[in-house]
Amino acid sequence: MAISRDKIKSLPHKPGVYLMKDNAGKVLYVGKAVDLRRRVASHIRPPRGGQPYSPATAPRTEDVDYIVTDTEQEALLLEQNLIKEHWPPYNISLKDDSSPAHIRLSVDDEYPCMTVTRAMQKDGARYFGPYYSADDARRTIHFLRKIFPLRECSASEFLRRGRPCIKYQIKRCSAPCRGMIGREEYGELVRRVILFLSGKTGDLLDLLQKEMEECAGKLSYEKAGELRDGIEAIRRTVERQKIVTLDEADRDVVGIHTEGGGGEAAILFVRGGRLIGRKTIALEGEIGNEPALIRRIILEHYLRGAFIPPEILLPSFPDERGVLQMQLSEMRGGRVALLSPRRGNKKALVRMAASNAEAALFSRRERDLESEKLLREMQRKFHLAAPPQWVECVDISDIGGSAAVGSVVAFRNAVPWGDGYRRFSIKTVTQSDDCRMIHEVLTRRVCRGLAGWGLPDLFVIDGGRGQLHAALRALSESGVRATAAIALAKERQGEGGRVPERVFIKGRANAISLKRGDEITLFLQRLRDEAHRFALDYHRRLRGKRLLTSEIEALEGIGAARVRQLLSSFGDMRGVARAPLDALTRVLRNGAAARRVYEHFRKP
Repeated sequence: MAISRDKIKSLPHKPGVYLMKDNAGKVLYVGKAVDLRRRVASHIRPPRGGQPYSPATAPRTEDVDYIVTDTEQEALLLEQNLIKEHWPPYNISLKDDSSPAHIRLSVDDEYPCMTVTRAMQKDGARYFGPYYSADDARRTIHFLRKIFPLRECSASEFLRRGRPCIKYQIKRCSAPCRGMIGREEYGELVRRVILFLSGKTGDLLDLLQKEMEECAGKLSYEKAGELRDGIEAIRRTVERQKIVTLDEADRDVVGIHTEGGGGEAAILFVRGGRLIGRKTIALEGEIGNEPALIRRIILEHYLRGAFIPPEILLPSFPDERGVLQMQLSEMRGGRVALLSPRRGNKKALVRMAASNAEAALFSRRERDLESEKLLREMQRKFHLAAPPQWVECVDISDIGGSAAVGSVVAFRNAVPWGDGYRRFSIKTVTQSDDCRMIHEVLTRRVCRGLAGWGLPDLFVIDGGRGQLHAALRALSESGVRATAAIALAKERQGEGGRVPERVFIKGRANAISLKRGDEITLFLQRLRDEAHRFALDYHRRLRGKRLLTSEIEALEGIGAARVRQLLSSFGDMRGVARAPLDALTRVLRNGAAARRVYEHFRKP
């Protein structure tokens, strides 16, 4: 049964978003419309021979809900938010492992520094990229610090440092914290970094060449030698980047390849006429026609905070091109053109992007076959009901029960799934007791899973038989039967020799020994190492935050209430450390207490 005509007649002739639902109220499809009634009415025409059901005429669709907006652009943004909230099965599914990495240069600071980030914000900083991976961005920063030694310490470290760190000794930092470089000279370093990251390497090389010649003329041969080495390093880096256009423009290029019900999209990043990286996105579900698919790719990529260049090259024009251009231009703060070239160099770039998409699809299918084989072998070895497509690993990190945290990392089809990563601060266990902590974390994780997060096919617990029993008890008490649990015990040295990695499973007295170097062993080790890294990172941050907070609370006139005031006003301790004296005084309403906090972060 499809949507009734009476229901459609009740819809308004206004822009908005509509949600197709089944008889249980589950959202099957989310769409945007300039005219809600006309758009939904266009769905109810019966499918012609050989054509697939549209979302509204599919047999499962029973109802439609809608939200009216003032403008088409508002509907565009709302549509994306609702798709991310409901994950409807009839919308195109784009599997993107992570947001693109960027280099953030804090130009609003007195002495700016470079960091890697995935979240672009309107905070006064400059963002450069995107980079193919966070590692690429970190390598770029490492390379630049060798030539232009900007600071890398945090704001609180910068304010509290009593003497230059070892980075100054090895010429990786100019030590502005102790006045080893003037503000004007440091600003020149920042300007040169911006030239490099903006793709204006020609201007940068000319500037460095001129300075080198001036130093040589003044007989400053050591400085001239350093500049010469920097020039050569930049030239080698630039030569490795492929020149794809001669106009030195910034643009992104989108290519698509679909085959056998699936597909892949590739986005090439061209900065200053040079190809600096790419990103691929897996396409799944109801792919539909190319204009709708391109629209979805644009929305998913750029609305997640990616850098928006002034020009985006596409294989064909997307649906609602004009609205998309307006939205992207507004987000960028300048004109954005969506182009579909028909000839010349730009058309060749689109073909290059499509070739990258085809290669990525082939590689993904090869990996999927390998993953499928691995998961079937895990099912057989550990007596599971089905291959564990969704696996989560649980780990605990604590020091004598202090600041104990639990981490949950998720893998889907044997690949890390960042959206499934979770952290839990231990609340009910005050002593170092792994089993009780595992029980608490699993109980809370399952509770959230039943409330909407979903549950994996398999939990892997870092530990032995005791930890496994604690996990099984948590699953049993929560009424969960479909999710299995196993425990992975580390290799150790026993009295009779080496005891290999072992897996404990429910209903088996003896552990299953794992072969060193085996595919299953390597996969489980990777799971455990990732969970351990994730838990340890959170534990360190939590412990550091508590230590710093306790230091502030120990100051005369500063208690827990005033610490809460500071955190509420400045966001975190980094903001408190950077705050000027007058701002601290306004918040605390006590000049003496404010001065103690101010001087605490500036003492040597």
